[in-house]
Amino acid sequence: MAIPSQLPASSSDGQAGVFIRNATGLIREVSFFDAFVMNTFGMNVAVGGVYLFLQAQTAFSGGSMLLSVVIGTLLMAFTLLRVYAEFSAAMPRSGGDYVFVSRTLHPILGFLLSWSQGLWMIFFWIGFNAYFALTFAVPAALATLSSVTGQQVWLDMSNGLLAKHDLLGITTQWWVLGLGTLITVGFGVLIVLGGQRYWRWQKVLFAIAGLSLLISFVLLLFSGGHISSGWDDFAARNHGLTYDQIIPAAEQAGYTGNGASFSFTDTLLMLPWVFFVVGYAQGSAQIGGEIKRASKTQYRAMVGGVLINGLVLALLTIVLTAHVSPKWLGSLGYLAGAAPDKLGLPAGLPPGFNFLAALLTHNVVLLLLIGIGFVIWAVMGTPLSMMQSTRYMLAWSLDRTVPQQLGEVSERFHTPVKAIALCVVTGEIALIALVNWSDASLLGALLAQILAFIVVALAGVVFPYRLRNVWESAGGKRVLGLPAVALAGAGGVIALGALMVLFVADDTINATFAVTRALSLWFMVGVVVLGIVWYAGARLVNSRRGVDLSLVYREIPPE
Repeated sequence: MAIPSQLPASSSDGQAGVFIRNATGLIREVSFFDAFVMNTFGMNVAVGGVYLFLQAQTAFSGGSMLLSVVIGTLLMAFTLLRVYAEFSAAMPRSGGDYVFVSRTLHPILGFLLSWSQGLWMIFFWIGFNAYFALTFAVPAALATLSSVTGQQVWLDMSNGLLAKHDLLGITTQWWVLGLGTLITVGFGVLIVLGGQRYWRWQKVLFAIAGLSLLISFVLLLFSGGHISSGWDDFAARNHGLTYDQIIPAAEQAGYTGNGASFSFTDTLLMLPWVFFVVGYAQGSAQIGGEIKRASKTQYRAMVGGVLINGLVLALLTIVLTAHVSPKWLGSLGYLAGAAPDKLGLPAGLPPGFNFLAALLTHNVVLLLLIGIGFVIWAVMGTPLSMMQSTRYMLAWSLDRTVPQQLGEVSERFHTPVKAIALCVVTGEIALIALVNWSDASLLGALLAQILAFIVVALAGVVFPYRLRNVWESAGGKRVLGLPAVALAGAGGVIALGALMVLFVADDTINATFAVTRALSLWFMVGVVVLGIVWYAGARLVNSRRGVDLSLVYREIPPE
């Protein structure tokens, strides 16, 4: 019987008796660039940047956004993502952190972590990303085109998309529901047809999304000095406040942040918004069984991905604050939330950095590229959530904790077709729920994510000691004589624990991220309780079949 420190690092024929089968059926076809782009879409610097510049500066006006970005980027890169990278090099398997934690700490911790993550993706994120793109990103892009060009047709399209219509006696946002269904089903079909098809399309979409970000950056860099005049032109057409009226209007409306001096505390309190970007670079770990040369690729795709995307966010912060003061941004963010009518913004348009960049050009082609790119950034969470959640299901199936059908991989397409189909169905259910009940909160999803990350970081602390042979097989790097992954894990536990406290204890932060805080937290707890019941049931069912699940968790799953 294997003890933890002697876990095999690769599959063997003998594993077939422990696991459902001795191979997953997936193919190692994901390159470094594919993994990097996947993680970059997961971090979503475009959407995250909008919220950072509008909300964080308003909420904590004494803070430095640039310093917060630097601190958050370095913390995540060399703590949490370093842990993920080392685990992914040592155990490159489908299910990623489920395998890491269940083999390092305890099976039930690994199962509950992945169960919570998986259910949030299956029943929330897949539907939410399509919903968010159609109710936020697309209307924002169309409203921006209308505001900058003065052409009403774009605003009419935005209003038509969001309007409720009657069909078959049911009044709802049918355009959002229909287009959202096409997005969910379309990505599901694309992923079913095989990895290479999806990865090719991901490259194309990334090229457009990246170009849109580059256009915004270049406009801010070289024409940012004209933001005030561009804003005044917009204000004249839309009967809103001029550039110079923003700060006094915010103060009159009740904003008190303009007198704040620099505060390192406020800078740290901005970190939740930075985490919303750089904290989500671990997606490629969940498809570890499909990554080429995982020992090198994963470190560059995750740690390198955080550093590069953090740099992009820092550069956007620099060029934006070089032309508009943090005081003006804070005032703008306050008015956008408290009195948007005074700004003359149509359709709830958020005046993010992409909108400010759009004010600097009247070229419709450039405006379309900025808008389309922003929509792509918003919607790409749908396929990422599908891929990650289906790999969880595959890993659970191999370990006999869910029906084996969820882990079946098509011999033709080399993809888990049934699991993907389930994700499409649940994503559609989430979309319908969101269309009819739009006050869903992100707080529960974020807290579940942070708690999962803390568990992974804790697993990193004990990894070199509980699975010494596996750790050494991946290089076993040390710093000052101590395992690098243990140091990174300890740092991650501290940093993420502090972040968790901020989300729960700071009223400003949890109010910003939670519309329905109590229900969100109850749902988070309910998911964990359901996971405990499911895991206990799986052990009981397997025990009656003569299968000892404890033996399963003493082996690393097959490739």
